[in-house]
Amino acid sequence: MAASASVYDAVKTHLVASMKRLTTDYVDLYYLHRINEEVSFEEVAAAMGRLIDEGLIRGWGLSQVDVETLAKAHAVTPVSAVQNIYSMVERGCETEVIPYCVNHNIGFVPFSPLASGFLSGKVTVDTKFEEVDDVRKFVPQLKRENIAANQPILDVLADFSKRKKATNAQISLAWMLHKYPNVIPIPGSKNLERILENLAAADVSLTDEEFAQLETALSACTVHGHRGFVETEQHTFGNNWKKKE
Repeated sequence: MAASASVYDAVKTHLVASMKRLTTDYVDLYYLHRINEEVSFEEVAAAMGRLIDEGLIRGWGLSQVDVETLAKAHAVTPVSAVQNIYSMVERGCETEVIPYCVNHNIGFVPFSPLASGFLSGKVTVDTKFEEVDDVRKFVPQLKRENIAANQPILDVLADFSKRKKATNAQISLAWMLHKYPNVIPIPGSKNLERILENLAAADVSLTDEEFAQLETALSACTVHGHRGFVETEQHTFGNNWKKKE
C-alpha cells in the first residue's frame, strides 16, 4: 500500500523537525504513539516504509494497539516495536499482542511496568496526588479503593522479594523479563535511587520453579481497576488531563 502524499509529507515534516532538535540525521525507532482515527494507519505504515528506505529512520513502532491493528500495519511495513501498557495488574496484552510480537520478531516495550508506583509499594492508600499535572490521579489502580483491594498482589510480591533479597519493583521487572524473550520494560523514574533500583532488576534471576510459583500466586489474585491497552488519539487516557475549552 502506498501512502498518500499528504500523509507522507506530514509524517516526514514532524520527523525532520524532531531530528533538527535532536541534532541527528536519522532516528533509530520512530513511534506512532496513538493512531488518529481520522487518518489511515495503513497509510502511515506505508509512509514509515518510505522513511526507512530513505535512511531517515531505522525502524518504526506502534503504541496502545490491539493485535488486529498491529497485524494490518505489520503487513504494510514490518513493525519493529510495540509500546503498550503492561504490568502485573495490566495483563491484557498476554492474550494476543505479545504472542504475535514474539512470533514476528517484534520488540515489546511495556510502559508503566510498575503500575505508576503501585507495584513498587511507593503508592499507598494514604498517597495524595495534589499536583495539577500528576497523571496518577487518573490511573484506575491508584484509586484508594483499588489500592486496598489489590493488596493481595503486593503480598505476593513481598513474599518473593524477601526470598530473593530484592525489592518489589525488581521482582515485578524480573517477572516480565523471565516470561518473554522480547520484552524491554521502560519504568519511569524521577530520581537516581529508583533508576539504579530498576536497573538492578536485571541481576534478579528467577528459576523456572520460582517463576511458576509466582505466576500461580498472581493468577489467584483478582485485579481491581483496569485501564486497558487499546487507545487512539481521540480516545486516549491522556484526554483525562487536557484543559477544557
